[in-house]
Amino acid sequence: MAARARNHHIVPEVLQKQFTIPGHSRRIWRAKRNKENKFNLPEEKSIGKSFVVRDYNTIIQNENPSDIIEKKFYGEIDDYLGRFLPEITQIFADGRIPLISGDALKSLRLVVLEMAKRTPDFLVGHSDVEVGREAVEGSLKDLPDNASMSLKKQLEAELADIVKLRVRGRHIRVTATIEVSERIKNALADFKVRWSVSETKHSYIISSIMVYRIGNGGPNGIVNPNMEFWMPITPKIALILVRDPLNIIPLRSVDTPDHIRQVNVYAIQNSFEVGSHSKDLLNSLLKTTL
Repeated sequence: MAARARNHHIVPEVLQKQFTIPGHSRRIWRAKRNKENKFNLPEEKSIGKSFVVRDYNTIIQNENPSDIIEKKFYGEIDDYLGRFLPEITQIFADGRIPLISGDALKSLRLVVLEMAKRTPDFLVGHSDVEVGREAVEGSLKDLPDNASMSLKKQLEAELADIVKLRVRGRHIRVTATIEVSERIKNALADFKVRWSVSETKHSYIISSIMVYRIGNGGPNGIVNPNMEFWMPITPKIALILVRDPLNIIPLRSVDTPDHIRQVNVYAIQNSFEVGSHSKDLLNSLLKTTL
């Protein structure tokens, strides 16, 4: 039996590889927040050890810890990206523009949504311990009058055990995160793919958020008709999902240095970890958090 995977990638290696140091396909400049919520200085790291959170997607299955979500659910997404990203970058390298429609577009929309939800930055302020505590307190409150004393004592003991609360809360978080309601699926059906590219020395960074939800003056929720998903897939290319019922937005747009900077600053300000092919770029951006 294979060992259970415990180091879970928030940003998959196949995406990190697009942002690695030139000439080093598995090395990236990485900066991470410390306990004081400040970024440490950039350091050169292996993509295998970057954007990793221990047991982040572990659930309980048959009363035992399980990596099925990490290996099966996110593993399939990572396999998809492992095929998709090289195809897209090659199309751009050939001077063409990727066209995505039909079932391929449906799949891509769902992948982008899952990438947006995959990060701890998506649930800031909701710790696994607190989620577990709320669940146990709710179970105690809802116990029927004829409930066994042993069950009540079991729940009370769990309420006093932070480790058990974290395990329960994590299970609840992970299983809830991967669910997609019909309402969200229906809303996603309105989104089309557009591309933003950099034609200057300015580059996108990668971050633990991965997908930025931009409200364009309104809320960044999917109900906002002007909301967009932005996902940098290389230092020079960003994938965009946008509602464009009249098809007036160009399939490919050239991004401005100022806007690329804005996107990167947003990533720095809202992520727990960031990465780039360029140490100088990260150092420049990290100054915005000082």
